[in-house]
Amino acid sequence: MSTAPTYAPSEPPHDVLHAVALVTGAPMACLSWPEGRCLWATAAYAQLLGMPTQELQGKLLQNYLSPCDWNSWLCELERLASAQQSGTSLQTPLTFAHQQRIQTQLIAQTHQHKVCAIVVVPLHNLSLVDAMQMLQDSDTRLRRYAAATSESIIFFRHGRIFDANPAAIALTGYPLSQLVDRPILHLLPHVLRASAQPMVEQGTSNAQETRLLHHSGQELHVEVTVHLLPEDGDVIGLMVLRDITERKRAEAEMHFLAFHDPLTRLPNRQGLMRQLRQVLQSAEQCQRPAAVLYVDLDRFKDVNDSLGHDAGDKLLVEAARRLRSKVHPDDLVARLGADEFVVVLASPLTACQPECILREMRFVLTKPYALHNGLVNLPASIGVSIYPEDGDTAEALMLNASAAMETAKNIGHGSHQYYSALMHMRPSRLLVQDRLLREAIETNQGLVLHYQPQWDLNSNRMEGFEALVRWQHPERGLLPPGEFISFAESRGLISLVDRWVMRAACQQLRAWRDAGLPPVVVSVNMSAIEFNQSNLLTEVQQVLTDTGIDPQWLEIELTETTLMKQSEHVLGTLEALQQLGVRLAIDDFGTGYSSLAYLKRYPLDKLKIDRAFIKDTPQDQDDVSLVTAIIQMARSLNLRTVAEGVESKAQWSLLKHLGCDLVQGYYLCRPMSAEDALRWQQHRCQMGAPQ
Repeated sequence: MSTAPTYAPSEPPHDVLHAVALVTGAPMACLSWPEGRCLWATAAYAQLLGMPTQELQGKLLQNYLSPCDWNSWLCELERLASAQQSGTSLQTPLTFAHQQRIQTQLIAQTHQHKVCAIVVVPLHNLSLVDAMQMLQDSDTRLRRYAAATSESIIFFRHGRIFDANPAAIALTGYPLSQLVDRPILHLLPHVLRASAQPMVEQGTSNAQETRLLHHSGQELHVEVTVHLLPEDGDVIGLMVLRDITERKRAEAEMHFLAFHDPLTRLPNRQGLMRQLRQVLQSAEQCQRPAAVLYVDLDRFKDVNDSLGHDAGDKLLVEAARRLRSKVHPDDLVARLGADEFVVVLASPLTACQPECILREMRFVLTKPYALHNGLVNLPASIGVSIYPEDGDTAEALMLNASAAMETAKNIGHGSHQYYSALMHMRPSRLLVQDRLLREAIETNQGLVLHYQPQWDLNSNRMEGFEALVRWQHPERGLLPPGEFISFAESRGLISLVDRWVMRAACQQLRAWRDAGLPPVVVSVNMSAIEFNQSNLLTEVQQVLTDTGIDPQWLEIELTETTLMKQSEHVLGTLEALQQLGVRLAIDDFGTGYSSLAYLKRYPLDKLKIDRAFIKDTPQDQDDVSLVTAIIQMARSLNLRTVAEGVESKAQWSLLKHLGCDLVQGYYLCRPMSAEDALRWQQHRCQMGAPQ
C-alpha cells in the first residue's frame, strides 16, 4: 500500500484542487505564471503530452513544446493573464502531442491581485460541467465536486467518518447523521476489517476490491481507492467507492458459461469432462462401477427447420428437464451441443440399475413435446459405456458411448446400444480415417481453406480474413473442422494440419498481393500442442520467407487452453512471435477457463468473443451485459476485440455502440473459397460495410 503523497520542502501541497485531480484522474495541470513552469500535473495530462508525469514536473513549457506550439500556447496564456482577475477562464484549442488539437479550459489563479498560476484542463473525455465543478473556490471545491459527482466519496479523519457525498449515502443506505462519527472500517463486514486497516492508515496505490456492508445487512461488491491528503498538519482521508456488483455478477456468469450451456444451464462438454474425471476418481477409490449414456434426439433438425429455432430451444430445455428428473441428485446431466446430451450415472449402481434407468429415460423422452404449433414426438438414440469395462478414463468412456450411440442410430430411431457390441468394429474404422487424413495432408490434395472476412467497425473497412480448414473427404464430402479436428488431435495429426493451414494461407495471401489487392491480415488457428514445439518459431519464419509475406499480415489464433498451461516455453514462444511481428489473438474467449492472469501475462493483440455470447443479443440483456464487460475488460488491457457469429444488423449496431473493434459472421459474409474471397474483396472495397 502507498502512503500519503509527499512534497519537496520548498513546495507545500498546492490546494485541494490537486487532490481532486488525483482522486478523479482528470487531465489537469497547474503552471506558474509568468514563468510557465509546471507545478503539478496528473498522469492523464502527461499522457496527452507523451511524457511521464515525473519528467513534466518543474519543466518550463518551452522545454517540452515545439517552437510553433509554444508560441500558440504563450499567446493564449498571456491573453488570459491580462485579465488580472482570479477565476477568469477561457476555452481555446491547444496542440498536444502527436498534433492533437484539444479544446482546453484555462483558468487564472491570482495572489494579491496578480495572476500567479494558470490551471490547464484539456476537455478530453471530460465535460465542461465536470471541469468547472472542480474549479470552484479552494475552500469549498472538494465538497462541491463530491456533491456533484456520481462517485461515492466518504471523508474521514483519524479513522472516523466526518462527511459523505449524496452518492455515498445512496450506496451505503445510511443517512448522513448515522454515518458521521462511525468508524470507517465498520462499513466493511467484520471479517474484512483487520485486513483493511492498512488501507485506511496508508492509502492505496491502486483500486482494491472488497465488500461493503449496506445498511440493510446486504453485502455489495465494491472497488475502493483511499487517498490521504495533508491539511494543516493533519491528514484527511478520502475513500472513493465504486459499486462493481454487476461486474462481479457478469464475471461469475462468464465463469459459469465457460462450463455450462447457456440454454439449458446444464454442464457443457468442458464442465462435463471436469466432473466426469472426479466421478471416476471416486469410483476407483470406492471400487464401484459408473455408466456414461450418450443421448441423441432423433430428427431434431426437422423441428428447427419446420418450426424454427425458438421451438427447438423450448424442446431442448424440456428434454433437459426430463433427463434430470429421472436420475439421482448425484448423477450428472450435460448438454454437448445441438441435440446431444450425456448422462453420467455416478451414484452407487446395482447390476440392473443402468438398464432400468435407461428404460425410464427412453420412455420419458418419447413422450410428446407440447410446442406452440402442436405436439411433437421425438425418440432418442442412446449409447452406453460402463466403467471400468469399457474404459478407465473420461475420454475413453465418452468416445465409446458415442460410438455405441452411432450404432443405435443405425439400428433405428429410439434404439439403445451398449458399447461392448462395437468393440471389434472401431479400430478398423479409426485406421481407415487416419490413413485418409494423412494422405490428404501429405499429398496436398484433400484439405482446402475457406475464408471469412473480419470488418473494422472504427475505420469501416475490411481488415482481413480468418482461414478455416475443410476436409474434402472421399466418402462423406466436404467436412467442416468440427467433424475432424478432434479426430486429428486424438491421432497426433493436428500439428500436420496446423502447419499445412499456415503455409496454405500465406501462399494465398501472396497470390492476392500478386493480383494487385491491398494487403490484409490472415488469421490461422493453432492448437495448444504447437506452442510446446521447439521449432514453431523457425517454421513460421520459414513460411514467411518462402512466401515473401511481411509478419504483420499473419495472425495466429490460440485457445485459452494454451495459455492456461502457464508454461515458460509457451510464454517464450509467444514473445518471440510478437518480436518477429506476428499478431496474436485469443480464439473463442469465454469458452475455456477465462482468467485475467494470463491475459495480462502474455503478449496478445486481440480477444475474440465467442459466438455463444453474441447469438442472443441484443434481446438477451444478460448476454449484452456479458459482452459489454468483455469489451471493457479487453480495452483496459489494450486488447482489440473481435465478435464472432454476427448474424443481424441489430447485433452489428449493438457491437459498434459498445465499442467492439472488429466483427465477423454471416451478416457480413459466410466463409468462402479463395476465388470467391478475391472477388468479394474487390466488390466490398468499393461498396463498404453492409447496410
